[in-house]
Amino acid sequence: MRSVGRARFLLIAITIVTLVPFVKEAFRVDDPLFIWIAQQITKHPFDPYGFNVNWVSFAQPMSIVMQNPPFSSYYIAAVASIFGWSEPALHLAFLFWAVMSILGTFALARRFSPEPSIAALLTLFTPVFLVSATSTMCDVMMLAFWVWAIEFWLAGLDRQQWWRFLFAGALISAAALTKYFGVTLVLLLAVYTVVRDWRLAKWLVFLLIPIAVLFNYDFLTEEKYGRGLFSAAMLASSSISSATRPSHFAQMLMGLAFGGGSLVSAFFFAPFRSKRFLVAAVIAAVVFAGAFKFGITSWVYLETAEAPVWLEGGLFAAIGLGILALSVTDVFKQRNADALLLVLWVIGTFLFATFFNWSVTARTFLPMAPAVAILVSRNLEQFQRTSELKYVSLCTAAGLSMLIATADYRQANCAREAAMFYQKRYTAEADNVRFLGHWGFQYYMQQWGAKAFDRSDPRITDGKVLVGPFGDPNVNQVSMGRVATRDESTFKTLPLISTSSLGTGASFYSSFGGPLPWVINQIPPERYFSVRAQ
Repeated sequence: MRSVGRARFLLIAITIVTLVPFVKEAFRVDDPLFIWIAQQITKHPFDPYGFNVNWVSFAQPMSIVMQNPPFSSYYIAAVASIFGWSEPALHLAFLFWAVMSILGTFALARRFSPEPSIAALLTLFTPVFLVSATSTMCDVMMLAFWVWAIEFWLAGLDRQQWWRFLFAGALISAAALTKYFGVTLVLLLAVYTVVRDWRLAKWLVFLLIPIAVLFNYDFLTEEKYGRGLFSAAMLASSSISSATRPSHFAQMLMGLAFGGGSLVSAFFFAPFRSKRFLVAAVIAAVVFAGAFKFGITSWVYLETAEAPVWLEGGLFAAIGLGILALSVTDVFKQRNADALLLVLWVIGTFLFATFFNWSVTARTFLPMAPAVAILVSRNLEQFQRTSELKYVSLCTAAGLSMLIATADYRQANCAREAAMFYQKRYTAEADNVRFLGHWGFQYYMQQWGAKAFDRSDPRITDGKVLVGPFGDPNVNQVSMGRVATRDESTFKTLPLISTSSLGTGASFYSSFGGPLPWVINQIPPERYFSVRAQ
């Protein structure tokens, strides 16, 4: 037990040391939505979505814009009410959930693998986890509830203790109220329980708790906002994805690439000493690279070199396929309920992220990370990994994941720097400034009084200023007469790697912007413009 305690202490310390350098990262992507809801909660705690927001260049009710439940925003509100709304305060608060996710992975891995510390560290040093853990969005918080819900459920089955099932049901409910995907744990644990021992099925009654919670949540939000927000989110995701989804082949290819790129750390533990594996891996990478070149990059907007995109797409897709294959072969090798749990966990998450979400996003693959890490750690002997090679592989994975997280950090800070730049230039005439662009740029522009461009009133009249990032699609909606002045400003990103940069193929947060979660390529600086109407 002393060694287990020491391992937990080291995992906590390593997680904190890894993530503390990112506590000053600018808010980005959907961070502002969660923060604005939290600010609403501090004023109207029972009406989290009761305000309008201009998030897509026209005002909408927040209950329509936000497709996630409010539990993480209640957490932000509680923290910010005491420690303030600064980036360090909120990032440090979310560090707690990263630590709990890693400790939960360690607890689960002790059941499945002789190398639980490797599984926990591999989860930490995976790009999708590190990047997600540096935000104030709901993903890592949901993951923490997810892994601990599984741990308490399995412990309940082991010891036949009702209170563990009750706590597991509460944790599943918390996961579902943090991110709706959490409710899929009900099906996952139900199947596992029946397969493990059908006589344990009596305990499935506790899985009715999260179902009842979501039913009541849907009922209450329908009373409050005119529609049940859980069912509305499911319908919205389905309608958006069906309207924008490419062919099933392209969708599958991007799903494999996002899965492999997001969980690329598993690649460094592959059995490279096996000639059979090397031949299969090279063939898969070449085939997928060709498919990317002719089936994906032909219709993707690129400003940078095309070859890195389809080459990396082929590699990532091969890794994604390898992860799925690992989960399936583990079932045939182990032939038990535990292996079934892991394969359903991995493949279920993959299918949802690829075909049922509103777009393919790296964040949706995050729940796979602990399961993939456990699968890797329990097959290390098969992969012929010595102690030295284990830690070389882990350090390599850590280095690459930190580099990717740093690129995302730098990208996020560009938007804050741009907003501060325009604040210094136009702060005396804030009422005259309209801006394009959303995410973190919107958050920081609105902080000093600039207003988001509204398509319902597209006219930029004499003397008013329009600013925004190059490539914003809403620029075509702007109605402007003569231009008095126009200039361009650039802000440096990490030069050779990016998670989200227009025209590079990298779009960690949505495949609408590119077919890969990150790329190594020539990354241009972020470009912004300002125009004054005359």
